[in-house]
Amino acid sequence: MFKKTLLASSMVLAITGCAVTPEAISPDNVSATVQADMTLLAQEQDQVLDSIGLEDAIARAVRNNRDKKLKALESAMEQGQIDLVQHEMLPSLAASAGYSERSNFAASASVGFQDGHPEPLGPNPSYSISQDKQRSTYDLALSWNVLDFGLSYVRAKQHADRYLIAKERERKVSHNITQDVRGAYWRAVSAERLLQKIGPLIEQASAALDDSRQVELLQLRSPMEALYYQRELLDVLRSLQSLKQDLSNARTELAGLMGLKPGTVFELADVNEPDFSVPELTVELATMEELALNQRPELVETYYQQRISAADTRAAILKMLPGISLNAGVYQDDSDYLLNQNWTTLGAQVSWNLFDVFKVGAERRLAKTREALAEEQRLASSMAVLTQVHLARIRYNESRKSFDLADRYLNVASRINEQTVNAARMKRTSELDLIRESLNTLLAELRRDVAYADLQNSYGRVFVTMGMDLLPEDYAASSVDALADTIGERFGRWQRGEFSDAAAMVPSANADNEPVPANGAESDSTGDMS
Repeated sequence: MFKKTLLASSMVLAITGCAVTPEAISPDNVSATVQADMTLLAQEQDQVLDSIGLEDAIARAVRNNRDKKLKALESAMEQGQIDLVQHEMLPSLAASAGYSERSNFAASASVGFQDGHPEPLGPNPSYSISQDKQRSTYDLALSWNVLDFGLSYVRAKQHADRYLIAKERERKVSHNITQDVRGAYWRAVSAERLLQKIGPLIEQASAALDDSRQVELLQLRSPMEALYYQRELLDVLRSLQSLKQDLSNARTELAGLMGLKPGTVFELADVNEPDFSVPELTVELATMEELALNQRPELVETYYQQRISAADTRAAILKMLPGISLNAGVYQDDSDYLLNQNWTTLGAQVSWNLFDVFKVGAERRLAKTREALAEEQRLASSMAVLTQVHLARIRYNESRKSFDLADRYLNVASRINEQTVNAARMKRTSELDLIRESLNTLLAELRRDVAYADLQNSYGRVFVTMGMDLLPEDYAASSVDALADTIGERFGRWQRGEFSDAAAMVPSANADNEPVPANGAESDSTGDMS
């Protein structure tokens, strides 16, 4: 009866424990999380105490950008994986203790065995026991699989390479952020300057439109002439409104890249006194190609991927080797029926799947294919990088020509607008012509600013395609001001053609993790393993 009750109770508890009821997150929990996130974002945001220049914007972006922090956390995750895999190389040391109790003695009798059958149990068998009703056991066992150690070592090297890959991807994110901030900064500067001029021009066109409607009502002009005049004014207002809408997003976009909360008040250094000087490119094309092949994060990543592929080959071969296990243990059993209650054991065991011999040929062919694939990926990436270098230089040259043309166009449009203003003072032209030429001058200034932003963007892209790092390795420990000074100083050296801080070595694809020049010979990992 007791056993049935216990079984029924166990089944009820098991069924109850397996029942899961969906539980929605309460609005209070969501609200608390939102408030905590808002507080955290406000605390992480660097205070804006002065006007922000290009170097300051880049420094704030790399320190506060959420994508950058995400890649940094991914690097930390890979570093943690290395630590975990290193622990897998250690032997297994298991300690256990136990206590057992029976309701009665484990008494047993024995009979003889003849002709393949046991003899019958006699009417008065003699029972014996060799175990207490209550006993405690303790043991400490050490086991080590030599093959698992080798595999864990190979996996640890692979995770180390994956950590370095994560660092290269973090570099790539920094390059992208730098490039995005450069373009957004100059667009925001242009928007800030032009928005100050769009407002008065909209007010002037709106006032002229109201005057034209009044003229139409008073019938001082023919209806068609008044309507044509109003239509042109409405076209001007529509263009101004569209232009204002396009420019209004630039500041918010820049604030988001810098990690500033939307609505944060800040000033841009180049708004009041913009410097439209043309940046000079002093580096030769051959030097650009060499630096790009040595430093681009995508190419450095392919070297690590090549080492990972070679390690996969080693791991596959190791799995086909015989496994050797070493065992040692210390044991204790307090049973009174044991002569020796304490003892130690030592042992070794060799195991080998003989059918693995038939996999050797397939594994070697797969290894060669894997390494050939990694080699082709590296060559394809190298070709893509060289193409990007040439395209970046071409785009810089074309952007420079476009800016020169836009600047000359603005000069002519300004002179025409000046002549129109003088004619309007002397009542020799209509207010519509004055508004129209003011709009044309504003659009010409916008094209000039956009062309300069594109020039700055293409100029910065030249150094991004070369894999140049604006940030020092310890940038996270620097303040915004110190980091901005470092960025300005480093970019100034690049503009002068000084690249002494550029890396001249890249990691190789061999197994020894020793760096070799980019044009160095690759080692044949498969051949070494054979």
